[in-house]
Amino acid sequence: MRIQLQAAFCMHDRDFRESSQILEMLTYEHGLISCVHHGSRKKNSTNEYLFTPLLISWSGRGDLFTLTHNEVIGAKHITSAKLAIIGMYLNELIVKLVPKLSPSKELFSLYENVIAHIDDNESSEKLLRLFEIKLLEIIGHGLSLNKELDHETPILHDQFYRYDIGLGPAKVAYESTGWNVIKGSTLLGLQAPLQMDNVCLKEAKQFMRGILNWHLSNKPIHSREILQYIHS
Repeated sequence: MRIQLQAAFCMHDRDFRESSQILEMLTYEHGLISCVHHGSRKKNSTNEYLFTPLLISWSGRGDLFTLTHNEVIGAKHITSAKLAIIGMYLNELIVKLVPKLSPSKELFSLYENVIAHIDDNESSEKLLRLFEIKLLEIIGHGLSLNKELDHETPILHDQFYRYDIGLGPAKVAYESTGWNVIKGSTLLGLQAPLQMDNVCLKEAKQFMRGILNWHLSNKPIHSREILQYIHS
């Protein structure tokens, strides 16, 4: 198989043998792929490609391809060290949650849009929640945010709900410290994260962390620890 000049973003790189690297690439038409970049360690670090629009070509069979061409086609979206940690969080989620060779133009566009608009103000938290919600929808694990688990009873702003993954939210009598007990206003707010207020955002962060931990089978997200420090 030979694929020519596909839009892509580099998600991650790791050393391979003496002079090469394995790159995880999110592509527009073919989804997430792994490819060997031969001789790349003799050149400039591929870290320069992170958060940068690329055109790439590759060839091969199976689940590990050979990168045959790569070129930068746009300005780097994230340039500061602080924002790079946020970007790496998005990359880690994609690499650990998205099946390889599962095409999704919607995911590519979501990633491109979010990294283009992440900045140093409080809106970054809203964009992170938006990305998490949309990513889960795209990979088939979308959340039920406006109806109880019977799929008929509307969620009420002033009530508390216990969220059971795979079933949905069920009303409970009182607030709890558990990550999966959440106020109705926060559930409803997660339908439009960019409009959430600070009170809902704080609860939504804990809730989404619990949801993602479950889907990740508690595999660690290394950039998350640094993010916690940044936003503490």
